[in-house]
Amino acid sequence: MKNLHLLYIVACSLLFTACDESLDIEPTDQLTDASVWKTPTNAGLFLNDIYNSLNPGPQSTVFTNVPSEVSNDPLDNFSDNSLSGPIAGIPSYVNFAQGSYGPSTPIFTPHWKNMYTNIRKCNVFIANVTASSFDDATKKGMLAQAKFLRAYYYKSLMDIYGGVPIITIPLNREEQGEAIFNARNTYEECVAFIQKECDEAAVDLPLTVAAKDAGRATKGAAWALKGEQELYAGKWPEAAATNLKIMQSGAGYDLFGDYGQLFLLANENNKEVIFDIQYAANVKGEIKEKYWNPVKVSDGGGWGAVNPTQDLVDEYEFLDGKTEAEGSTLFDPENPYKNRDKRFEATIIYDGATWKNGIIYTRLGVPNNSNELDASGAGGKGRTGYFLKKMVDPSIIPGNSAGANSIIWRYAEVLLNYAEAQNEAVGPDQSVYDAMKKVRVRAGLPELPANLTQAEMRIRIRRERRIEMAFEGKRLFDLWRWRTAEQIFGKNLRAMKITVVGGKPVYEKVNAGGGKIAFDASKNYLMPIPQTVIAQNPKILQNPKY
Repeated sequence: MKNLHLLYIVACSLLFTACDESLDIEPTDQLTDASVWKTPTNAGLFLNDIYNSLNPGPQSTVFTNVPSEVSNDPLDNFSDNSLSGPIAGIPSYVNFAQGSYGPSTPIFTPHWKNMYTNIRKCNVFIANVTASSFDDATKKGMLAQAKFLRAYYYKSLMDIYGGVPIITIPLNREEQGEAIFNARNTYEECVAFIQKECDEAAVDLPLTVAAKDAGRATKGAAWALKGEQELYAGKWPEAAATNLKIMQSGAGYDLFGDYGQLFLLANENNKEVIFDIQYAANVKGEIKEKYWNPVKVSDGGGWGAVNPTQDLVDEYEFLDGKTEAEGSTLFDPENPYKNRDKRFEATIIYDGATWKNGIIYTRLGVPNNSNELDASGAGGKGRTGYFLKKMVDPSIIPGNSAGANSIIWRYAEVLLNYAEAQNEAVGPDQSVYDAMKKVRVRAGLPELPANLTQAEMRIRIRRERRIEMAFEGKRLFDLWRWRTAEQIFGKNLRAMKITVVGGKPVYEKVNAGGGKIAFDASKNYLMPIPQTVIAQNPKILQNPKY
């Protein structure tokens, strides 16, 4: 669906200009409000615009002004997985880590407005296509896509605000007056709405789409959205059933062979992808290679904007299925990165790692080394001794427009969602072990020990999820829904300090400068609704304690 970006018309800004009443000529260079709904082709352009507005993660106040997962401050920087290298003007450091955010200083300022703009587009589309004379098959397919997209935008709001107003018709203040202002629905009502929308959409969505339509919604996409929402809401039996439906769908989903390569442009829309947001270089591009590369690389320089923490590194098992803390016999204190889970090498650039056409050193004492650890946390260099490799394409020169898609849901996540929900619903039965085994085998890890208790399996599932889904924008929401953020954020995040003594590197785990996150459990499990929203609509009640 790369060509979608060449075809779409921004529906919310269509020039529905009035013509001289003496002329009965319809403009030929623009779509009018009347003509856009005359043919499926015209209506399809409006639908393309709704797709084009899809956001990989919420949009924050960061100055790059793009959704978080293609920005210089992605959501994992708002967790224990990573810190931002630069700190000036960076919301994850200036606001989130310091606890200095509230209704008047929200982190995700544009998000509410943007999502409701997109929801209105969906409502307009649904109302007009429903009333159109299109044939039933065309209507059903179009309406199913719009319902899926509307559910996506609602979930994007719910993830950070909880319950929000559910609006399913186009609002017009001139006609409806004060009735356009709606109070918030409860979170439970919103969850039920998402379930209903996805169920209805899935009926008329295709199981698969042709290559030219890659990026459009399918049954699997609707079920993935529903299943994740049910997981987040703690609806364990429902979440297990929905994710199992994807596993048994016959749509051809499976794990891609190479974990490190599945996110790159050359392999996009592969068999693991259930739904992704389409990008196209120089059309609808992104420059995350500039943001996420180490500060100095062989073909230029990045911002070093994502620095994985030692806390995350310590969670990667060695090939015997144990971590350093669990007494892995494969751990070598003089070479701590050897014999790790394959995902470690695919995700993290560490001291001595080959990257592009050079070797990255984060150790101290290398002359003119912009990548070395700055343990003070002053910013400008690395803050943890690590840089991000996952999703960064080594073939792209930092700063060049790139077109790699942003994966929203993939099959490995479905397996982990199923394992978690089934374990919580009935305990660690064989199906839980089977789902976990499939993910772990690709990583080169052994099966989990037999006879784990439900609590022990929960720990293993959460660790597996953290590693498998690292830097895909899921970690913060996991910490929130598990209600573990206050314990995690109460500790100083860690870095790796490497010095060379007698010609050999010496590894020392140290506190990362500025690596502690302020967190108030009485309120910070939700974000504050921007004060500008409440000023416009007094029926909106603020989240507690803000």
